Amino acid sequence: MIRAASTAPGRRARRSLLLSGLVVGVGIASVAVCVGLLRGGPPLWVSALLAFAPVVVAVVAGFNARARRASTSVLVAAADFAGLAVAVDAGLVLTLLILGKLPSGAQQDLVNPALIGMLLVATLAGPLGRRAGRSARMSLLGTRRSPDELLADFAERAGRGTPVDDLLRRLAETMRRDWRLSSVQIWTGDPDVPGLHRGLVVPEPFEETPPPPPLDATETATLERAGVAGPGWLRLWLPRLLAEQDATGVATQLRLAPAVHGGRVLALVVVERPLDSDRFTAADERALAEVARRLAIVLRNRALDEALQATLADLRRSNADLQASRGRLVRTADAERRRIERDLHDGAQQHLVALAVGLRLVRDGLTESGETAASYLELIDELDAGVRESIQELRHLAHGIYPPLLRDSGLGEALRAAAKRNPLDVTVTATGLGRHGEQLEAAVYFCCLEALQNAAKHAPDASVVVALEQDEDELRFSVVDTGPGCDVDNMAAGAGMQNMADRLGAIGGTLELSSAPGRGTTVSGRVPLHTVAPVTTVTGPVTVPARAAAAPPRHG
Repeated sequence: MIRAASTAPGRRARRSLLLSGLVVGVGIASVAVCVGLLRGGPPLWVSALLAFAPVVVAVVAGFNARARRASTSVLVAAADFAGLAVAVDAGLVLTLLILGKLPSGAQQDLVNPALIGMLLVATLAGPLGRRAGRSARMSLLGTRRSPDELLADFAERAGRGTPVDDLLRRLAETMRRDWRLSSVQIWTGDPDVPGLHRGLVVPEPFEETPPPPPLDATETATLERAGVAGPGWLRLWLPRLLAEQDATGVATQLRLAPAVHGGRVLALVVVERPLDSDRFTAADERALAEVARRLAIVLRNRALDEALQATLADLRRSNADLQASRGRLVRTADAERRRIERDLHDGAQQHLVALAVGLRLVRDGLTESGETAASYLELIDELDAGVRESIQELRHLAHGIYPPLLRDSGLGEALRAAAKRNPLDVTVTATGLGRHGEQLEAAVYFCCLEALQNAAKHAPDASVVVALEQDEDELRFSVVDTGPGCDVDNMAAGAGMQNMADRLGAIGGTLELSSAPGRGTTVSGRVPLHTVAPVTTVTGPVTVPARAAAAPPRHG
């Protein structure tokens, strides 16, 4: 079902492109036929190739994602070309009717120039006519551009991605010039401050005056039901918008129109015209309402576009963090495997080799009658001690991989057992702690273990407190030592801190390191119990990863 729904728009786009190619091909073919009747134009095979080429291009374009997205615009352009072809065909047929016969001799030489002239006239007639009419209306005193033209110009600028501030200023200036207004005000919203603020006045006042207070939530709620309103409505519902007019004592014709989208006022357009000028007509009010409606759509689309861009930027950063975290986890896993191999080789394996050598000596000694029982007992005691050391080495190695006590008894007991093995004086407290998933408990356990190892390495005379707290939303932990501390602003974050950040980030947690010279060090973290986000996040004064600094690392 999902695949069918996703491929349906692609099929429609390919059909639109193919239809566009057919329309263009038929238009070229019709022009070629008309020119052929007049005994002009290129050879027949060239005309056939030109008519068939748009179809081939349309089929090839159907496999391009960008072309499919523009299929509607391409179809509209093809329809415009079809109209152009019909106009050229009509001109050629009219030429044939005027001649009354097929051209011959010198007349035949004029067919191709006439065709080129018709193409130029048909192509340039529309744009030149619209521009000339607009220039004529703008040059005539007292004649202004129609509301439809103003809205078309506004939509064109908005479609080109003009910045909102420039778009609003151009709109206000155009409305004032074309509609013969004395002033135009546009009130817009600020994402950081509630209400509507007067952000633009055209023309700008000569004297710098403080802007009026913003419209609050109650006033904007009143504007939602206003539509296009005049001074009477304002005097009753929003009299403070008439405060400037009352202060100057100059009465003007005033109209306002709120830009409402989705039940929310996004902007407010206020226009004024002198009393001795033309009165606002119903057509003017409809045009003002349409301007406000278009403005609301543009502002809403821009807000959605900015939110989308911000979301895409966050996703890109999150993806980069996730890729980096995955790479670090792979490298950490490889390093951990190498450490286990090294510990096995240098620890348990050496003990087992020594046991093998001792057993071989016992066997060899049994074959010699000169040995005494006391020497055998001494050798067996040594072998027994070696076996015990090997068992202890293997236990320590197993605890480093995944402690069985963590799986059986939970975080509190596992950390208390780890505290007993630590050379420092470690106290473990747990408040409201319950059992959680294996991934969460392992992440918190190894973060605390890494922090204890760092404390033992950098603060050998300190005491440490490991605190675990849990509520309904999150699990928090902290490892606080009384060591010499460090300047976290000038330290380099080591692999230990990055490993802890990656462990917590894999389950949506955060890590924080705080310290100061002479005040000890605190490593703390928090993990949400209900929301898991696969993004590595480190908060606090230390940014992980960090570039190597001149100061030596304190933790990690």
